[in-house]
Amino acid sequence: MNLWPEIRDTPVEVGHVRIWWLYQAGFVVKSPGGTTVAIDPYLSDSVMASYGIPRAVTAPLSAAEAEFDALLATHPHDDHLDPDCVTSFAAHPRTHFVGPPSTVKMARAAGFPAVRTNGLRRGESVEIGDIHIEAVMARHMFDEEPTPDAIGYLITAGSVRIYHSGDTEYDARIVDDTEDRVDISLICMNGTAGNMDADEAALLAWRQRPAVAVPMHFGLWHDRDYGPGATLDPEQFVSVYRRLSPGAPVLIPRIDAAIDFPLSVSSTTVGWPPDRAYRPPDRHA
Repeated sequence: MNLWPEIRDTPVEVGHVRIWWLYQAGFVVKSPGGTTVAIDPYLSDSVMASYGIPRAVTAPLSAAEAEFDALLATHPHDDHLDPDCVTSFAAHPRTHFVGPPSTVKMARAAGFPAVRTNGLRRGESVEIGDIHIEAVMARHMFDEEPTPDAIGYLITAGSVRIYHSGDTEYDARIVDDTEDRVDISLICMNGTAGNMDADEAALLAWRQRPAVAVPMHFGLWHDRDYGPGATLDPEQFVSVYRRLSPGAPVLIPRIDAAIDFPLSVSSTTVGWPPDRAYRPPDRHA
């Protein structure tokens, strides 16, 4: 699969936004004006070198060909700021880099010139084309690699606002930054390595009250490699979220189907598209 031609060539209607999942926390957002931003794309196998964890699935595009308007990183962990891809992204002359200060240092070292980098802390923002990017609270003090300047994002394309959690534990300050400000919530739920589990992610989504919740941070590695106690079944998120907010709309992301928002399907749809059952790449391995 190669998603880049589809991302590059797909027009987005005024009032809509298009979102592609790249596994794990990786997403691409495209605006009606044609601006494309990639958030936390992990496209190599660099975590094999740093943690001995191999990909379980093939990357859906390559950094060498994907010329985004902006590369966004939420924090410097390898599966969010891919060290084997950042130089290739920097080689595209129109691609800007956005991230917290720790990631900006890495991006500049990998070839991004200062004029094409934007360092953000919580509450700060930047414009890329017709997309507004605001840094919001994240708390990701993973014991092995704490990241004190980690952030999430609130991305506004036209009238649509998208929350991307990055890696984070549940924190009331995230609610302060995002409650009633989110149309689409892309929210981590794996429950290990300093992240919310599926129950906590459902609680945060319930507090945010988005038009649609999208659980993420799964599907990249074999399930066993996420660690003991990982909550990798998005149906667990759906079950808890629906108990908190009956009938709340949820989409389980698919690598083979972009999300076109506003949705043209029933608000109770689970899975995407509705005629195909969700099958994780490696549920029990």
